[in-house]
Amino acid sequence: MKIISIWLTSSEVSCWNFRDEQKIRITQTMKETKVIVCSNEKTFLKSLKDADTVFVWHFKQEWLKLAPKLNLIVTPAAGREFIQIDLPAGIKIEHSCFHGRLIGETVLGMILANSRGILASYQFQNTKAWPRQELDKQMRLLQGSQVTILGFGNLGSQVGRLAKPFGPHICGIKRAAAASPDYFDKDDLILPLKELDSVLPQTDHLVLCLPASEETTNIINESRLKLLPSHASIYNVGRGNSIDENSLITALSSNNLRAAYLDVFKEEPLPITSPLRTCPNCFIMPHASVFCPNFMDYFIDEFLIKHVKS
Repeated sequence: MKIISIWLTSSEVSCWNFRDEQKIRITQTMKETKVIVCSNEKTFLKSLKDADTVFVWHFKQEWLKLAPKLNLIVTPAAGREFIQIDLPAGIKIEHSCFHGRLIGETVLGMILANSRGILASYQFQNTKAWPRQELDKQMRLLQGSQVTILGFGNLGSQVGRLAKPFGPHICGIKRAAAASPDYFDKDDLILPLKELDSVLPQTDHLVLCLPASEETTNIINESRLKLLPSHASIYNVGRGNSIDENSLITALSSNNLRAAYLDVFKEEPLPITSPLRTCPNCFIMPHASVFCPNFMDYFIDEFLIKHVKS
């Protein structure tokens, strides 16, 4: 019998807690499978002696010696930084890939709220009786604009797919050029990273979907921020290391950049004293772009598709 031990709990985010209905889905779909749901670390560590599969947010190196039958570690997280262990032969880690559709909606909401003056109107509502002149200077269409997506993997491609029906031109940036997805039209491009500087001057919306690595640290620096037109906005839903935050603050404060929409930061939680919190047109989310009530359902969907034979 297959034994899955599950320790997926969060005291802050309710949708990150594994629920009874998800256990039922697994046991009804995967016959001859026992599911152990753990509410704390002590119970989870005790369960490891029998488990061949675990669902976790994180896993420590020393726990491996408690799990003689373990062959698979599965996590709802996409980021590799939460589980950093040296795996012995016979054990695999599966990171989840379903986040694109969730984060994509968040990015699309950011872009539309920015382009169509929704947030600007909110900022004026207590200072201007009828701010038509102010909004007239700011409102633009997503249609016909250029959305440059830096990090055009699973997440970046999903962002582009959701944005495309609104009519922007999409430019995806990857380490190396690749085949275009099925939703691209003749004006859309995938370019290698070495071409990034050449497309920034034509970019209206720069979306960052990058993982954390030495290569991506401060990839958007002072010089690249200066390449963007002053009406451009930047959106970061990857990892916070990719933006030089001091240079971003300078660009926003000097009106050399229209706005920044940030879900991730170099230091999390973002300190209350961070200048980003009072920076003009800097809109902050607490690393929350994947939040939705059925987050765990998407996670279980992906797991079952991978591991249940049709």
